[in-house]
Amino acid sequence: MRICRCASKEQLALDAALAGGSRIRQALHQKGEATIVVATGMSQAGMLSHLVKENIDWRRVTAFHLDEYVGIRATHPASFRKYLQERFVGKVPLKAFHPIAGEKEPIAEVKRLNALLAEVDIDVAFVGIGENGHLAFNDPPAKVDTNLPFLLVTLNEACRKQQVGEGWFKSIREVPPHAITMSIPQILKAEQIICTVPDARKAEAVRAALEGEVTPQLPASYLQQHPRAYVYVDPQSASRLGPSRDPILLELAKLEDFRHRAPADQHFHLFLAADFSKVPEGVQKAIARKVLEAGAVTVTAWGKGASSMELAVDGVCVERDLQAGLGESSDSAIRTHSYKPEDLEEALFLFLNDVQPSPAFEKTCTSAVAVVVGKPPKRDLLLQHLTHPGEFIDGYITAEDDEEPQ
Repeated sequence: MRICRCASKEQLALDAALAGGSRIRQALHQKGEATIVVATGMSQAGMLSHLVKENIDWRRVTAFHLDEYVGIRATHPASFRKYLQERFVGKVPLKAFHPIAGEKEPIAEVKRLNALLAEVDIDVAFVGIGENGHLAFNDPPAKVDTNLPFLLVTLNEACRKQQVGEGWFKSIREVPPHAITMSIPQILKAEQIICTVPDARKAEAVRAALEGEVTPQLPASYLQQHPRAYVYVDPQSASRLGPSRDPILLELAKLEDFRHRAPADQHFHLFLAADFSKVPEGVQKAIARKVLEAGAVTVTAWGKGASSMELAVDGVCVERDLQAGLGESSDSAIRTHSYKPEDLEEALFLFLNDVQPSPAFEKTCTSAVAVVVGKPPKRDLLLQHLTHPGEFIDGYITAEDDEEPQ
């Protein structure tokens, strides 16, 4: 599991959509088709608004529905099918969409859905975390020892109160007591999970689920067991999390797509991996301005032609009377480095070890951001190291120690 701390609720929605869109395109490239699971609720609205704009051949994408109330028709104002029709299904030409028919006899509907999903591999599951720590409509204590893709469940009072609080129902008496939901084991079978969790009302659930014990009493805690679960939080939902130095990983189609921004008066360390030889000088300079305005205080460029990106950042620093180069980073000094493709390990070690634990990180930086553009050489190794930074640092130090003369 990876926790991706975003500068704002808007940035969270964009970053989650970009990550999910990238994985869908990857599946289409590898298999010719993709299968996704889409969720609903207030936490998903912003993300879906960006996802529908992604450059994806939706005609090769099949979508499943995460959960739905029992006894509600698709025309009901609180229906999740209505929600998805208005925000997603009606906006993209999907190959197929398999909704949950909440108004039908529930046991028969569960059997129908389970048969549909029996031989299907999910490429991306878009989910959220409830105020009571639920994942989909798996309220605590969740059934985690099932092999069934979908379950008929009873909603607890906290879950039903959340639906009233979000404005879907006028009173708890109106909230259906039962629902059909994708099970925890089925969600965890997805190749990648994109979990979006904005807002302060989710802060305690986020802390408990992401930093606490993995337990059926906190269903979302099972995200910790998934190696490619990415949980996107904003400053409000992350307000009770402990400090983290794991980098936020952004996979972009082109360098111009970079849109990350740190919260006001805060900064971040930046690692850029790209083939800079294919990026025009003017674009590099524009990117340099963008990353400095976004709050970067260190910039490590790696890849073919990386020195030109370093020079672009240095040039913008001169324009703004900022010191640049190899010194310590601060509010008025930007630390820059560039590395050739063959120097991947050295570049990553600087970014993950030498930069992050610096005094500047402790005092002013809330995050470290790694941007991977396109398919640079050693891309798989790069992503492996970025998603397992502790293992990489330990291995690098051990290798360095072994090479020292006795």
